[in-house]
Amino acid sequence: MRLLSLARAAWQAEGLYLRRSGRGYAIQAGLAAAAAIFAVLMLVMLHIAAFAALVPGMGPVWSALIVASADLVLAAILALVARKPPRDVVAEEALALRQAALRQMGDTATQAMILAPLLRSQTLKKGAIGAALTAAVVGFMNRR
Repeated sequence: MRLLSLARAAWQAEGLYLRRSGRGYAIQAGLAAAAAIFAVLMLVMLHIAAFAALVPGMGPVWSALIVASADLVLAAILALVARKPPRDVVAEEALALRQAALRQMGDTATQAMILAPLLRSQTLKKGAIGAALTAAVVGFMNRR
């Protein structure tokens, strides 16, 4: 029973932690969205300023083409950089740790299933036969 109460307390603490930290993340996301809006407005103003600076010497059509070409080059560079998938070493290690833990849990459960007939039986011979049969069934199931 103590194990269950500890698990319940850990579950409740995790829920409280997620609720409290979620509020902070929501505020942070809202502020980041506002900053992104102002960054986009700044880029629009820079485009207008570049266009206005180029108009007297080049004319409105060529000025627009020059600004659009610069945007195209920047977009192509950013797209090439974005194509490469990120490699997160910590996430890969966490995945390997999870897989190892699940494999060990399966091994432990298999061992418990094999030893259970030995512990339950009244005679050693009968328990050994039950353990052998259980091992065969578990081995067959693991191969599938």
